[in-house]
Amino acid sequence: MCVALAIGAACSTVPSPAAPGRAPLPRKCTVQGIEARCGSLAVPENRDRPGGRQIRLRVVVLPSRAEKPLRDAFTYLAGGPGGAATDHVSAAASIWGDVLARRDIVLVDQRGTGGSNPLECPLPTTPPETDEARRAYVRDCLAGLEADPTRYGTSQAADDLEAVRKALGYRSLNVYGTSYGATVAQVFVNRHSRSVRTVVLDGGTLLDIPFYERYAANGAAALEQVRRRCAADRACRSAFPDWSATLLELIERWNETPVQLSRSVRLSGDGLASVVQSMTLSAHSAASIPLAVSRAAAGDLRTLTRFVGAGGSSRSVMYWTIMCSEPWVGLDARGPGGTYLDGATTAALESFATVCPLLPRATQRASDWRRPTTKAPVLALVGGADPQDPVSNLAGIAAVMPRSRVVVVPGYGHAIGQYGCLGRLAVRFVERGTAAGLDASCARKIPIPRFSLG
Repeated sequence: MCVALAIGAACSTVPSPAAPGRAPLPRKCTVQGIEARCGSLAVPENRDRPGGRQIRLRVVVLPSRAEKPLRDAFTYLAGGPGGAATDHVSAAASIWGDVLARRDIVLVDQRGTGGSNPLECPLPTTPPETDEARRAYVRDCLAGLEADPTRYGTSQAADDLEAVRKALGYRSLNVYGTSYGATVAQVFVNRHSRSVRTVVLDGGTLLDIPFYERYAANGAAALEQVRRRCAADRACRSAFPDWSATLLELIERWNETPVQLSRSVRLSGDGLASVVQSMTLSAHSAASIPLAVSRAAAGDLRTLTRFVGAGGSSRSVMYWTIMCSEPWVGLDARGPGGTYLDGATTAALESFATVCPLLPRATQRASDWRRPTTKAPVLALVGGADPQDPVSNLAGIAAVMPRSRVVVVPGYGHAIGQYGCLGRLAVRFVERGTAAGLDASCARKIPIPRFSLG
């Protein structure tokens, strides 16, 4: 199998490392204002056919300031599915810059994203609004692919990261995974445990807990925390005494008659619920929920509109391949019901039911999806009000990861590693190589954003 760092050529030889832990990439580069080393790693699209189609993985290395860096690099795995790690070069240098005192930081775009053979459906000339139109759009997209979409999953991404580690000459990796990246991190542990020195799971769920099984209940629990915080805050309680009941009324009313937010965006009640759920992902946007709901009920949609996305499903083929094939997603799961997100959850599952039968199903190895068993140190960062990956989704982690430590930040939502002291905490964890005795008291002192009152 030809595995080499290359620029231009499909496969060329990498120079021997000039120092332990650092194999030079072909060229210096500046990414988002940060000096780095850039290159690409050629790997087989299908590792069962190493002589077949080759794809390239975009690799960016932020070199350590040390003369002789340690041979265990720090690597960041982006969320999504569909995020590209190299889009976060500046953030990585800012949040974890102290890592560079002794280690390189390595960023690899997951195959199918960013600069790693991205697979995207073209923008539709007319947004598909019916199930048949959506199916036709997906069929046309798949017919135009020069790729095997079944080879763009999480397991392949884990093997790609291992190939990068070997090519760059690192003994092991300190793996930091955010959101879906925490899923990749766990699969990497399952497939390449000997290559792992430490793991940080930022907004992660254990692999055997189906995402959609708990989606509505977790989202409702997060919104309930917002309601209680508002009720305990004199100014919020006075300004918005009935906002949570008003939200339920709006969902019912807008399901009967959707609201036109703009020329191209109509919002149903279930769409409103999805917007509110997305607002609970961040403590900062959650602080605007009572205001947005109360103003919307009065006919003023401006606050709400700020939090409404562009709409439509993802154009990433890799996203659909993963979501339609991998067991952690839990497309067959059904929640307990009785939440404000019931309709929105049903709509999401129906969208998958429309698209997924059109995609070839990737074969899954059951061992990839068990709870990772590792003696490597693990630090789990959890928002106390995370609507997707709350601390309950990590129940039992100590049984399979005996050197794990769970740190909860009260009132915060999803993927929180950029807030307050958490970046420094992660760096200290990596430096120490253990979570035992790690002082994480600062995490409970990160201030929760105040409610927006208008």
